Amino acid sequence: MRKYKLLFLLSLWILASCSRYSPEIRETLRFAGDNRVELEKVLEHYSQNDADSLKYKAACFLIGNMRYHYCQNNKMLDIFRRYVLDTVPTQQTYTNFQKKYGPLSNHYDITYDAQVITADYLIKNIDFSFRLWEETPWGKHLSFGNFCEELLPYRVGNEPIEDWKEAYHNRYQAMLDTAQYDKSSSLAAWHVIFAYLHSKVQEDLLEWVFAYDWNTANLGALTLLNLRYGTCQEQTDMLVYVMRSVGIPCGIDMMVQHPDNYDKQHWWNYMRDNSGVCIAFDFYYEMDEPAEKMTAIHKCGVVYRKCFALQDDSYLIKYHNKDVYIPSSLSEIFLKNVSSEYFYENPVILPADKKYRNGDVLYLSVFNNTTWIPISWDEVEDENVAFRYLEPLVLYQLSSFSRDGIYKPESYPFVLYKDGSVYFTEPDAAHKQDMRLSRKFRFPWWWAEFRMHAIGGKFQGANNPDFSDAVTFYTIPGPAIMRYTDIHIDDRRPFKYVRYLSGPGGDNMMAEVQIFSNETQLQGKVIGTDGSYQNSPDKTKYSLFDGNVLTYFFATQASGAWSGLEFDQPQQISRIRYWFRYDDNTIREGDEYELYYWGDHAWVSAGKQLATDTLLYYNQIPSGTLYWLRDHTRGKEERPFTYEDEKQVFW
Repeated sequence: MRKYKLLFLLSLWILASCSRYSPEIRETLRFAGDNRVELEKVLEHYSQNDADSLKYKAACFLIGNMRYHYCQNNKMLDIFRRYVLDTVPTQQTYTNFQKKYGPLSNHYDITYDAQVITADYLIKNIDFSFRLWEETPWGKHLSFGNFCEELLPYRVGNEPIEDWKEAYHNRYQAMLDTAQYDKSSSLAAWHVIFAYLHSKVQEDLLEWVFAYDWNTANLGALTLLNLRYGTCQEQTDMLVYVMRSVGIPCGIDMMVQHPDNYDKQHWWNYMRDNSGVCIAFDFYYEMDEPAEKMTAIHKCGVVYRKCFALQDDSYLIKYHNKDVYIPSSLSEIFLKNVSSEYFYENPVILPADKKYRNGDVLYLSVFNNTTWIPISWDEVEDENVAFRYLEPLVLYQLSSFSRDGIYKPESYPFVLYKDGSVYFTEPDAAHKQDMRLSRKFRFPWWWAEFRMHAIGGKFQGANNPDFSDAVTFYTIPGPAIMRYTDIHIDDRRPFKYVRYLSGPGGDNMMAEVQIFSNETQLQGKVIGTDGSYQNSPDKTKYSLFDGNVLTYFFATQASGAWSGLEFDQPQQISRIRYWFRYDDNTIREGDEYELYYWGDHAWVSAGKQLATDTLLYYNQIPSGTLYWLRDHTRGKEERPFTYEDEKQVFW
């Protein structure tokens, strides 16, 4: 009888304990298993004193959302973290790692926070975060809700759980303590940190090296403390670690699909100023203006914010129990749509097919160079769907999915203009047009700046290896053009050495040089300035003569860098053909192209052509619609375009 009485009392105690907590916390405690005791220690710790009531709420926030957070890891990733810390990172670091250790596996061990995190770790994180909130002068402007998302979290992604806040604080707080600035302003404090991150004081840390050859799990806070290597995701992670460690409220915003590129996701940061306005920035762009200015750098379409808390309005949570397809681009449960902070309200109301009932879901999609990717959704209401905060000058399409994931267009592709008008790219077969096409992809973002680096570059011949007797054949008079250029040489003297010498401040940037003698392309020993930017092997003096127009010489010195050929015997030079830094998206002679136009809910081929020049001509093509030029020979960068005033306008 006593045994049953004890069991009854124990059951009452468990029931009473559970009833104190919200359903979210009770779920986490059940999920934690044997680690439940650690989480309850935290709740008990902050429930003893009324002065800790806000810390108790913060603990509830973390624990209530904790069951959805986890670390991705495997042994090879641990080895890679040690490897990058022991080397000087370059853009080839992961390639070199693979040669030595093999590729990183995409299969990770999943460790859930709730099942391993300790009470001591959580208490230390909460206390330290509150100290930052209370001691920073701008903390009085930060609400508790924003504190929970922008200062309190102990992680930003799926990185290892590490004691990072104090380590980062010890490195960066001194900058704020000694600098002269408006110490009441979180934005002013951020400017100090931003300047320090890019100052010579940080010579022990290299400038950021982009990892173009890998995309794997998060490197982790303590790895990034002494390393500047990775994708834009690692960049944003590192900036969050830095800013939160000194009490500057911040976070990460993102797009789930580039609306004007083939890349998928992109991340950048935001910080919250004293007025509560979010200022967007990234590692290279420091800003003082509200978040919508970020769209001058990247087209976004729709913007999401990475949160620590589960977002009940996320697509997966909202529809996971319903009989609908879940697109991978909308399957993240921590994303909150914050497009209203970036774009003015500009309602786009689209008619839905009459077969759809109220509550059915339709999607807003953008093109990714191959197919349409959903970036937002809306429920049908009175035979319409409405999207209220969209970025103008982006190509969209209304779409649907079958239950098994088959994509179906529900509208002609359309462009939203800044004045709120919508242009649907509907084919007009009654008015056909002739088209002259020069490119398959929009001009790259870097072109406007780097084309200026060609100015003043010289092609020279000499018979002394130091070019003390140099003869200048040609000086580039203006900005580079996005195609090859032929130089005809009148000087008939023979030269043993020929080079391209960078113009002032040009960083060289020459991509490819071909040297001819009476139409015979000459070969020789590559000579010139050693080294390259970030030690990249495809940006050296050899890039000018490797036959690849996509590689170029990015010198370590802004002026005076050169690359050339040494011949066995002096040669008469009749012609030089060169490509400056180039994206290879112009029409290439010998490549096979195919033009498509958007017809009735599908792409329609207008025929294939083998390019014989740097232009393609298509005749009697339906006007008013969307076009897509595909290169079947090479490359992957292709974008849809409209044809306006006899010019390609890429979207």
